Amino acid sequence: MTIIKYSPNKRTPIPWASGTSTEIFIFPADASFASRNFLFRISTATVEADESVFTHFAGITRHLMILQGELELIHEGRYTKHLKPFDQDTFSGEWRTRSKGRVTDFNLMLKQGATGSLTAHHIEHGKTLSLTASGDYYFIYVASGEGNYENNEIVNTGDLLHIPAGTQINLLAYESCSFIEIKVSFEKLKIS
Repeated sequence: MTIIKYSPNKRTPIPWASGTSTEIFIFPADASFASRNFLFRISTATVEADESVFTHFAGITRHLMILQGELELIHEGRYTKHLKPFDQDTFSGEWRTRSKGRVTDFNLMLKQGATGSLTAHHIEHGKTLSLTASGDYYFIYVASGEGNYENNEIVNTGDLLHIPAGTQINLLAYESCSFIEIKVSFEKLKIS
């Protein structure tokens, strides 16, 4: 299997109450965000209001990482967390959650039976980041910068690389870059 690159030129932002959401990847491929019949979904979103209320997502775990700006995330009756760029929080989509602050964020949504993680990596101009894919699904998202990987394939801000399990990838930075490593694994999966 080879590394598949998904570029941002075919993505369409959709509005939500306080900004826009842009789907980067959804599984299975014929799933629909509106129907909530996905097993996992990767997206970015903007929060363009000073205060917002998060959409209720029954049966979904959310991993949220800030790309730009700062956000105060308030999980009512649970805890409050202040997030700066590349800070993250993991929480239930069923919680009553609101926020303060205007940001661009990165999201991994997982249905029950799926687990996942987000890890930020920053590398300087001329340096190489070497990673080995693990889990059932493994991705690298270029949060900022430009670089290359095998056979001098170019990656730019917004590109998503889908990397087969067990594959080693070497990312060379042409300028300072930020990458997000995304892992998804399935346990006793229940499709509903």
